[in-house]
Amino acid sequence: MSTKIKIILSAAATLAVMIVIFIFSGQSGETSSGASNGVGEFVLGLLGIEVPPGQSPSDVEIIFGFKIRNLAHIFLYTCLGAASYTFFASLCSAKFKRGAFNLCLAALCAFTFSLLYACTDEFHQSFIPGRSATVRDVLIDCIGIALSVALITAARVVALLVRRAKAKNV
Repeated sequence: MSTKIKIILSAAATLAVMIVIFIFSGQSGETSSGASNGVGEFVLGLLGIEVPPGQSPSDVEIIFGFKIRNLAHIFLYTCLGAASYTFFASLCSAKFKRGAFNLCLAALCAFTFSLLYACTDEFHQSFIPGRSATVRDVLIDCIGIALSVALITAARVVALLVRRAKAKNV
């Protein structure tokens, strides 16, 4: 696949994830809570967990103390981190020689870009009825961003090292 096509496709994927996040962030507090509770009921049902009295399904901690809403943030920003990493990696490979520099630059750009989007997303939420902007949500978003960027970078470093080892053995 040509580099231009990779850049276009990865830019489209990044933009698509950003639009999904923007749409979810634009929901009123009531609509967002209703959606979180619906997903919470579904997930808790799958896991066989009952909702404790006095709690809504979205308030039940699922894993590592995270609630459904927190896990949604992590999931969406994992997707954004992965998509933006692919975009920046495509840009870097078009501009520079392949290698470790590209991997690090793409990781840094993807993390920074996604973090800035998380901050603007929280700012956007501050204008939505029933929603608020919190540093905590940005930190939760960072978990997803760091997870995807670190995993993809690690996989690409391993692939780079394997290619170099094979090239030395030939």
